[in-house]
Formats: sequence, structure tokens, C-alpha cells
Amino acid sequence: MTTVYFVIAALALIGAGVLLWLDHNRSQQVHHQRAVWGQKHSFKFRDADSKLLTAFHRAAMDVPDHVQVRDVAYGVYAGAEAVVFDLAETATVVAVRRPAASSVTVDLRYEDVLAPAEEDVDLLGAMGSRVMFASNLDAARRICDRRMVSLATEAPSYLEILWNEGNWALGSMPLTTDDERLDVALDTVRRFADLLRVLPPAVDPQDAPAPRDPHGPISDELADEKTESLRDKPGRGRRRLDDDADVDGPLPPLSTGRPPAGPRPSPLEATPRPGRHGDDADDYFDAPPPATRPVAPRPDQQRPAPQRPAPMRQRPVRDRLDPPDLPPLD
Repeated sequence: MTTVYFVIAALALIGAGVLLWLDHNRSQQVHHQRAVWGQKHSFKFRDADSKLLTAFHRAAMDVPDHVQVRDVAYGVYAGAEAVVFDLAETATVVAVRRPAASSVTVDLRYEDVLAPAEEDVDLLGAMGSRVMFASNLDAARRICDRRMVSLATEAPSYLEILWNEGNWALGSMPLTTDDERLDVALDTVRRFADLLRVLPPAVDPQDAPAPRDPHGPISDELADEKTESLRDKPGRGRRRLDDDADVDGPLPPLSTGRPPAGPRPSPLEATPRPGRHGDDADDYFDAPPPATRPVAPRPDQQRPAPQRPAPMRQRPVRDRLDPPDLPPLD
């Protein structure tokens, strides 16, 4: 009886060794096929790349962290970067880089595939044998033309999902090493990436404009002062003078625009008025006004002096008291 147990254990051990050898050969064969396919497109080959799990996380890339990325072929296809890789025991993914990223996500999947698990996408409608979802329906309607309908109709059924994420357009299908399927999937994803050019590009957040003038120039010397700034300008001036006084000593009193008290200088001592662009333009505003001398009128503007009326000649008092000589009566 003991001999039978030893025989069974030996057979199990031999079977396990055979399975390991077959799995190793199959893995080597798969690696070899993906590398050979990549060489046809001048792609490089890598056994694994864990960074791809952090770069993509939508649609077919929504997998647990323990899933490994294997058999990575990467290079340039039709002028754009392209990557083909396998998610262990899950799917084969093809990715093509787009010229610019977009904040709008478009998900085009076969009608038999489950709806996307992301909550930020909504159903846009059916397109041939496929269904389209988008995070912005108004923006996604721009790509719903005859070219997109043609792509959705001509894409093979084994290419289950097409979507965009960041700077990339991706497509997923069941695990495969068939060269023809990989070529068709790579070309389909490239066409899908070209149709997404009309999506609005992602806009980086910008700094808020200056509160002084949101629509004006950024430079302070070119911006207009607002009412609040003008109202608070005297207070800021006094505070600035106080701060300067603490550092450089006392400052002279502010000019009020009135002439200084005391005897006024003679016209000969007054400061002459400088030119419009002279260096002493500031002194001109503080100097007393120059003396003015009377100007004689011109000859044609002279008027004759007004003439007073001659005084009336008064009679003597005697003539006024004595009656006048009358002629004798007959």
C-alpha cells in the first residue's frame, strides 16, 4: 500500500513539472510573438511596465492593482506614439497618443458590453452597433458625424471598447497574439484619435486677475485707480510717510498749495517762471506768482474824459431882494 502512495506522489510531481514547462514555453512563445509583431512596426519590446497602471484607469484599465502589465510593445505609428500591452488574464490594450489633452471623455463600446462604471459619463446615444457615453454631451456631439458612424460600423466586434483618457486614445479587446487583430486594432484606435481633435482642449487654471481692474493691464503704472483706491490714498500716504520717518528721520511738512507765511518777496526776488519742460518744473508750482505791472491802454482804446456841465450862474442876492424897475403907469 505504501508503494502505491509513493507511485501516486511521483506521478503528481512529474505532472506538475510538465505543467510548469508547458507554461514556461507558452509564455516564451507569447513573448516571442509580440516581439516579432513589434519588429514589423519598428516597435521596441519590454516584458513588463507597471507605470501603465497609474497612467490609465478608465474603462478596461479599471482593474485591481495586483494585475500585471506584460508584453509591452511601444514605438511610433503613423506619426504618433503607440503602445500595445496585455493586462494579465484580462485584455489586450492598444493606446495612441493624441496631439492635445481634453477634459471631455468619450466612451464608445459595443452594445453587448456593460456600461462604464464611471459616474462622470452619461449616455449620449446609439451609433450603429455601438453605444456612446460622454462626460460632456454638448461637446461630444461635435464628433458625431458620418466619419464617427463609419468608424463605429466598421470596427470589428472583438474591439470592444474605444475611449480617450488624458493625451491618449485607447481600445481594448480580449487577450490575443494574432497579428492581424493587432494591426486592425492599432489602425482603428489611430482613426478614433484623429476624430477626437474637435474636442475642446484642457485649459490649465490661471491666476485670478488683479482686483484693481480685472480687464485692464497688469502693470500698476498702466492700470487705472479705482474709487476705493483714491478714497484711501491719503491714508496710505500718511502711513507711508510715518514709516519713512521712522527710518530716515523727520520729514518736512506736506505742502498745502498755499504760499508760506511771512513777508512776500519783491518782484525782483521772485523765482522766474521756467519753461514747460524745464528741470525746475516742481519749483514752479510752489513759487509765488510774479508781480504784474499796469499796462497802458493803446491809443485807439483811450476814451475822452467825461465833461462836467457848467455851473449855472446865480444872480446876486441884492438883485433877488430888490424889486425890478417897472415902467410908470399912465
